[in-house]
Amino acid sequence: MASYEGYILVIFGIAIFFQQFIMYIMYVRIKQLLRELDTIEGKIKINDTELENLIQRVEEFKNINYGDEWQKSS
Repeated sequence: MASYEGYILVIFGIAIFFQQFIMYIMYVRIKQLLRELDTIEGKIKINDTELENLIQRVEEFKNINYGDEWQKSS
């Protein structure tokens, strides 16, 4: 009986080691994804002034190219 307990102890020890290794790999990947998310977030930030300028330019473009026709079709 004692020999079976030894084998089970070794198997469980290997399983725990393997689980810890998988958790470390997941931790590293999460860190990579968070860095990538921060990089992307920095590229898409827009402030109120930029948004107002964009809205104004779109309205000017619609008025120049379509006049009042775009409002009639809506």
